[in-house]
Amino acid sequence: MTASAELLPILDQDLEAACRFLHENINRTISPQAWQLAYSQPWLADAPNHGFMLVDQGRVVGVFMAIYSAQTIRGATERFCNQNSWVVLEPYRHLGLGLWRALQAQSGYHVTMLTPNPTVAKVYQTRRYRPIGAAVTVLPAPLPWPLARQARVVVEEEAQAVLPAAAARDLVNHRPFPWLTQLALGDAERGYCLVVGKLGRWKRLPALRVLHVSDGAIFASLHPALGRHLFRRYGVITLHVPSRCLPTRTGFEITDTQPRLFLSDRLEERDITWLYTELVALDLPM
Repeated sequence: MTASAELLPILDQDLEAACRFLHENINRTISPQAWQLAYSQPWLADAPNHGFMLVDQGRVVGVFMAIYSAQTIRGATERFCNQNSWVVLEPYRHLGLGLWRALQAQSGYHVTMLTPNPTVAKVYQTRRYRPIGAAVTVLPAPLPWPLARQARVVVEEEAQAVLPAAAARDLVNHRPFPWLTQLALGDAERGYCLVVGKLGRWKRLPALRVLHVSDGAIFASLHPALGRHLFRRYGVITLHVPSRCLPTRTGFEITDTQPRLFLSDRLEERDITWLYTELVALDLPM
């Protein structure tokens, strides 16, 4: 007999059960509380749900999660739906596409899907989703040449004060996640940009995976100051920056093998950030 289940939106009162399901069926190293932290951020005041779920006699048997946000892109407020964590128990797999269709039916959002497996990525590409560039620039942190005299790395509360309003808001919105490194890089002449990253290792050496840069030109000009700061404080040897965040090619490049996709009627690849997605809201490995 074919298993059946009801397809429902994940509302606030359902989030605890959905996150328990994620802990048990996707990644047990992430606690139910950590899953819930990721999906309970108030990044879009009128978010319609946290995704969709399949429920059989009161038991969650499948979910497709969503993180909604309002982001400032080129001076305009844009609404995003970041889709992630699609998993359905085996007896209910035939109902899994219903979760996908429910999310796709929602209009008025730019959509990102940043951690699909190759099979899921192919499903998305049939719906005109575009790939996000896979090139990652690797920069040595303790660079040998002299630093710009006025370049500064500003951390903690002071960073919020020197950043432009939109970048300062992004910094505040991501303070709940202790695994993130957030700081301001800049000088009095150029201004300051927000840099958000995560400490990890690359080739067994300390590294910073840069997840977001609010101004690529400032970062490209002054990143040696950031490298020195991170080397002295954390022993970081390399910085790993999505190449699309930089105005010109610098250093050498490696390839991010994880498919990353987006759908938008007016935004370009350069407008898509890892902020407000599972890449920052969950403590995923580098």
